[in-house]
Amino acid sequence: MSQLSVKGLSYTYSDGVPALKGLDFQLETGSRTALVGPNGAGKTSLLLAIAGLLQTQGEILINHAPLTAKNADSLREHMSFVFQNPDEMLFMPTVIEDVCFGLDTLGLDDKMALERGQAALSQVSLEGYEQRSAHHLSYGERRKVCIATALARRSDITLFDEPSRELDPYGRRNFIDLFHKMTGTMILATHDLELVLETCTQMILLDEGQIIKMGKPDEILGDVQLMESHKLEVPHSLTRHPHSH
Repeated sequence: MSQLSVKGLSYTYSDGVPALKGLDFQLETGSRTALVGPNGAGKTSLLLAIAGLLQTQGEILINHAPLTAKNADSLREHMSFVFQNPDEMLFMPTVIEDVCFGLDTLGLDDKMALERGQAALSQVSLEGYEQRSAHHLSYGERRKVCIATALARRSDITLFDEPSRELDPYGRRNFIDLFHKMTGTMILATHDLELVLETCTQMILLDEGQIIKMGKPDEILGDVQLMESHKLEVPHSLTRHPHSH
């Protein structure tokens, strides 16, 4: 069962520069996929397109239902998006209100939503932060609140844009542990190639809005020539066992 199917997906920026050029791929239910590529490759545009937040050409099917302007809201109820910048996600007076925001649309009453929100905060080690304002938290803590909002939703599909950015080593390890505990289909866009090796079972190498290669992370990331030709470096953990071609 493919949970997400993309056919001929294209997107052009308002200034006429193409961001995505005819992408085709399918992701199975429960898969863990990394989007990797240099700056400007189209990683964030692809995440935004999957979330129904861009006017694209081509077709996106989520659980076999085509994503359209009309049904984007209802399909988004099965999705969570953790933005690169936490301040784009956090706008409620308190942390718990941020984490529980939108849970009513999933059919949860206030008590169930609160229980889910508190459980999610304890999963990211922010117990006792419920009544604090996100604006008074550190950047790393705000990122954790964003991850908690995704955890509380228990979505079929969760999209992460640069999830390890500006996390300290402990916060990054904490994220990896959480990622392995989460259920559903995961897609993450990242420059952190060691994170890809630790979290994902497949990856899509993007460059200039096109899919260069899709496959197992260690095989793609270990290909020195391929990586260098797309302005990337082989991760240190793979240089010990290089895939020489």
